[in-house]
Amino acid sequence: MRLSELSARSGVSVATVKYYLREGLLAPGTPVTARQSDYGEEHLRRLRLVRALLTVGGMTVQQARDVLAVAEDPAFGRHQQLGIAMYMLGPRIEPPEDTDPARELWDEVHGEVRALLAELDWRVYDEAPAIAALTRAVVSIRSLGYRGGMDLIRRYALAMRPIAEEETSVVDEYRTLEEAIEAAVAYTTLYEPVILALRRLAHEDATVRLRMAGPGDPGEEPSRGGVGRGGVGREEAGRGETDQGEPSPAEAVQDTTGRSISSS
Repeated sequence: MRLSELSARSGVSVATVKYYLREGLLAPGTPVTARQSDYGEEHLRRLRLVRALLTVGGMTVQQARDVLAVAEDPAFGRHQQLGIAMYMLGPRIEPPEDTDPARELWDEVHGEVRALLAELDWRVYDEAPAIAALTRAVVSIRSLGYRGGMDLIRRYALAMRPIAEEETSVVDEYRTLEEAIEAAVAYTTLYEPVILALRRLAHEDATVRLRMAGPGDPGEEPSRGGVGRGGVGREEAGRGETDQGEPSPAEAVQDTTGRSISSS
């Protein structure tokens, strides 16, 4: 196929394809004339991968080059080739300087995180970027005076393990390495917002159920159907019926300020 067809089939503009060629992210096509080259299905697959690394994964051009270099090196196995793609995903967290007063807490938490991973028998490398990311998160929690003990972190870890196993099994179904790297980057990056959204929805549901199970504000009757006028309970879910109880958070903002949450 010509460059224009490669662009049309991949959804990547001609100018961007040329940029990838100049940067060495895409192999040259087979010369047909002095000014034209022919491209095959392998170029189409590589374009999908490059776009996943740069656009979905947020990598720099140099990071994408490194991932592709390892992917093409027969000295590395599939696990290592997928691993470097995961390690290139941000954010990259650096510990505080040795002279920084925050370093003492960092080292303490970092040691606890490493001990927890050993207790869970999780087989991760010492330099895994997620270890530093978890350390910084727990340091921030404790610095603000909130609960950040390893018992709580362990419960989060145990909840995440079956999700990770399911996602890993899905990635393993992809036969070619390029497809597997693309899928690993996409699942990791695109599904993290899904996990966050579901966690917040679970918080809302748990809050309502706790209030319904115990005494509410003085003189207040518990809501019978869920999250409020715009909410649905178990019985109403899927039928579009609303509860006649308290307003939802979105309705409360609208009633009080005259603005929707999205415009606040």
